[in-house]
Amino acid sequence: MKNSVKQLSVRLNGQPVGIFSQTTTGRMRFKYLPGTTMAISNSLPIQEESYSHKACEAYFAGLLPESSRAKKAIAHQFDANPNSTFSLLKAIGSDCAGAISFTDMNEPQETLKPVKTRLLSSEELEQHIIELPEKPLFLGVDGLKLSLAGVQEKAAVFVADGKVYLPTFGTSTTHILKPENTNFPHLVANEFLCMKAAQLLGLPVSAVRMDSAGSKDFLLVERYDRKVESATITRIHQEDFCQALPNSQKYEQYGGPGHKNCFQLLEQTTFPVLDRNLLMGALIYNFLIGNADAHGKNFSLIYGEDGSVRLAPFYDLVCTRVYDGLSAEMSMKIGKNYRFSSVSIEDWKTLAKQVGFSYPTIRQMLKTQANTLPSLVSSERELIRGSRFDGNELDRLVLYVNNACERVLKIINDEKLS
Repeated sequence: MKNSVKQLSVRLNGQPVGIFSQTTTGRMRFKYLPGTTMAISNSLPIQEESYSHKACEAYFAGLLPESSRAKKAIAHQFDANPNSTFSLLKAIGSDCAGAISFTDMNEPQETLKPVKTRLLSSEELEQHIIELPEKPLFLGVDGLKLSLAGVQEKAAVFVADGKVYLPTFGTSTTHILKPENTNFPHLVANEFLCMKAAQLLGLPVSAVRMDSAGSKDFLLVERYDRKVESATITRIHQEDFCQALPNSQKYEQYGGPGHKNCFQLLEQTTFPVLDRNLLMGALIYNFLIGNADAHGKNFSLIYGEDGSVRLAPFYDLVCTRVYDGLSAEMSMKIGKNYRFSSVSIEDWKTLAKQVGFSYPTIRQMLKTQANTLPSLVSSERELIRGSRFDGNELDRLVLYVNNACERVLKIINDEKLS
């Protein structure tokens, strides 16, 4: 009699660590293999018993694209069920974010493979970008099968010597390619500018570069969960905060994690004081640049081969406030406030208590960034002026940051005078 329970082998860097299954009723289960020494998630520590469907949801679903259109396109291409996490991971889970992968139970244990790629001409890359809505993540092109989380249309590629390649024969990717979004003009330059300014400010961020293929502009973001050396690529395990906590929602207003949850999570890292300071720096930076989309899936933990756990480099840093129609409210509130313009000194003091942080330290970090950021953003903006990536949104970004920094410095000075 045929086994009614469907199963997939779950692997970290190619080594089997567990079994992911789906029952006849569509319920997910996960069980670690005996002798496994590394957990796949902070929310799924190693235990003998199987994890239930509810326990599995946030982590496993969090490996897939969020867009229902993307899920339907994947399902159509690979004859999968767009409403089944198990079915979608069976189709495209051979290379996910971090070091995790999903294979058939009888698949041989993976060994390090030599890098094999195919160079894309400008015309080919342009066409693949045009076809992204129908072929999310470039899936199916040269047999490519991989998964990335998120809503935005994007692809994963291999980049060497400034050129874009498609990986073949199971080669991992090194960069995320994010094309220009017609709904949000000059989003590529917006993110590039915000990422570069963050780097100059001293925040750890993924390396970024703007490029184009024919009529299509795009941003290349270097993957921090991949390491290229000696003609091989090593996957580095990672997970976002929603997966680690766990939480299936990403926005605090709808039950997703808030700052308190995020800072508590970092108490478990190898260097909690350093990581909490970095996260506070990023929190303040997102506030000053007007990034309303800094939610739980835009922060991650990264797991070292030595067993260390660290806050991952920051990514998806964008000034969303330059686009009319997007939310004027932050994904996570500061104190009691979701609205940028309403955040007061009292809100920062409340935040300090909520996350166990010294308010004088927060105030000094606010002051330092507010004094430094305007010139950094202006300098980066001028480097883009006159290029094909230029647009009025960048001037609006500079103006927004200047006003936000002035407002912060004013409330800090008013506090001293009172």
